[in-house]
Amino acid sequence: MKIGNGNSKMPELYTKILNNKFVTVCILFTVITLLDTIPILLGLWPAKIGEGPYIHLLGRFILLSLLVNGLYIFDTLRKRIKSKLLLYIMTFILTWAILLAYVWSNSLFTELHPDAFIDASISYAFMYLLLGIIIFIVNKVKKNSER
Repeated sequence: MKIGNGNSKMPELYTKILNNKFVTVCILFTVITLLDTIPILLGLWPAKIGEGPYIHLLGRFILLSLLVNGLYIFDTLRKRIKSKLLLYIMTFILTWAILLAYVWSNSLFTELHPDAFIDASISYAFMYLLLGIIIFIVNKVKKNSER
């Protein structure tokens, strides 16, 4: 799968992520786990105890897998939907639905916090909006540099 004209590093990176989903999830999982673990080792916040850390790690892996598959959904939809705004909204709705299904599936095994769905939705919407702003800025900069 070739994206773009090959002159830019971003399309190459995007293609590598799409073609190596499992490797991408593993790299993100490792980096995020290190970012979580190093402050614990430095005593900046308390360590997780009991069964919680393992469930937390499994949840992190699943959520990162959903994130990378969100890129796959975006790539699939972008071939069918020409409007960038509609594409962004459709990808948000589909990936948000997957996230809520994941949160709901957790409720089958453990009691969720009463605000679990709201908290997950707010966190996801914030990160998705932030990603959208970054994509918008990168596209504007690329268009200006091409002139």
